[in-house]
Amino acid sequence: MTRRQIALCLHAILLVGAMALLVPALTARDSRAGFLFSLTAYWLGFCLPAIGLYALPGNDGRLLSERLAWRDWWLLPLLLLQVLLVSLVTFVPNTAILTSGGMWLAMLIACINAPLEEIAWRGGFLSSFRDRPALGFWLGWALFTAWHVPLALSHGVVFDGGAAALVGGTAALGLFWSWIAWRTGSVFYVSLAHMLTNVLAFWVLFDRNLFVSGAYQP
Repeated sequence: MTRRQIALCLHAILLVGAMALLVPALTARDSRAGFLFSLTAYWLGFCLPAIGLYALPGNDGRLLSERLAWRDWWLLPLLLLQVLLVSLVTFVPNTAILTSGGMWLAMLIACINAPLEEIAWRGGFLSSFRDRPALGFWLGWALFTAWHVPLALSHGVVFDGGAAALVGGTAALGLFWSWIAWRTGSVFYVSLAHMLTNVLAFWVLFDRNLFVSGAYQP
């Protein structure tokens, strides 16, 4: 592995370790504010540096491109199907608890989180491991999944389906998005699918945990 590849992996491993300490500590003080502050620390401490240090320097011009080869256009309805499945599994069963306040907060967080994660994780490993794509694919997927384990350690935050659903869902979606990103060389469309997925998931999460004043209370 090159120094750049090692640095990216170490950066991700340090992120997982730091968040495993930070998330429980912050959410123990205030579950909602602590959770949002943990996301902010993640964006500032990993996503933005990873984009600047690893993703953009190795960009071959395709990373943020919306152009697709003719043989890859079928991936778009596949991504739409993935969003629909998430909606049916996660969103539809919880419509009774949803509020407009939760929607706006979910949209805000999703619009920040999804593109930052896709460019940092998929883009970072794609750009840094062009000489060893199989290794980059699996390392990127494993570390992306691992970073969500600290979120499952949040105090006072209930995830729909529990911690297993959070980490397992992340692993499945991360594998799917990684496959498309590595196939196309771009994170443009997976970022859009990730964003829509985050809106649905965060909306349920925020209203279930009363992140917004006036949210549904069982």
